[in-house]
Amino acid sequence: MNGTPGGVNTHPAVTLSRRDHVAEVSTFGGGLRALRWRGRPLVEGYPAGSFPPLSANVILAPWPNRLTDGEFTVAGVRHRLAVTEPSRRTAIHGLVADVPWSVVRSSPDAVTLAVDVDPRPGWPWPLRVTASYLLDGDGLRAGLTVRNLSACSCPVALGVHTYLSALGAPLDDCRVELPVDARLPLDPVRLTPTGEPEPLAGVVDPAGTPLRGRRFDDCLRATPSDGAWRSTRLTDARGDGVEALTSPSLGWFQVFTADPATGTGFPGRGRALAVEPMTAPPDALRSGTGLTTLRPGDGFSVAWRLRAVRGGVPVPP
Repeated sequence: MNGTPGGVNTHPAVTLSRRDHVAEVSTFGGGLRALRWRGRPLVEGYPAGSFPPLSANVILAPWPNRLTDGEFTVAGVRHRLAVTEPSRRTAIHGLVADVPWSVVRSSPDAVTLAVDVDPRPGWPWPLRVTASYLLDGDGLRAGLTVRNLSACSCPVALGVHTYLSALGAPLDDCRVELPVDARLPLDPVRLTPTGEPEPLAGVVDPAGTPLRGRRFDDCLRATPSDGAWRSTRLTDARGDGVEALTSPSLGWFQVFTADPATGTGFPGRGRALAVEPMTAPPDALRSGTGLTTLRPGDGFSVAWRLRAVRGGVPVPP
């Protein structure tokens, strides 16, 4: 995972409120700084003045996850991006996760942010990325759109680096249910693909995996959805926690455990679980797997929802 920038984050957050929910949306990285139901967290947040630790909740575009050596080829032209994860020689998490975003519009319970991606070495296509957040009686609704502003087609993939929280319960007291059917084998050092998807083979149990002592940094393929949204749940022993619903095109998940034992503890929490829905796996710009090609002027959108769960049942509006 990415490190955390140093210094003080002076970029403001926008606070949303509706009934039992409060959200804080950061204008740095475009993601949630906090989401609470009746004062209890649905995501792992971070304090005002801090940058998103371990890429917490940031937007991933125009590619999620890792790109080997930062290199890929489109229409016979080789592109070389800056290597932003030097220890693994990858370009990680796209181009908008660690930059300021602008507020396009806001209201007491909704906000839309946007950021322009300008052409640069390795990425010749101008883009506009827009993220929207809305609180309703059911929880949080979020949407993400990328639009091609260039005069030629370009490849894109999207994701969000969500750290789920089961209403603040310790991770070791929780279990996770993931809508997945296969694991993409990754190089143990570089965490980039080494083959085709393979059976889960005990990596996770889709019906529920206890998290005590477990550590993940795995790319998992989502089960076919036939156009339906997929459900991920992180809950404690009572069935209390959070449900994340993801739109059909978010067909992959990177699951990562922040853990002090590996030098990646989540500040103020220690162990924490990132469940990162993505439209494509690592190296998609090289393999084409899950990649979307946008014609000039076209856009591509995904969406997700977060809501509280009590006793295994979503909290009613």
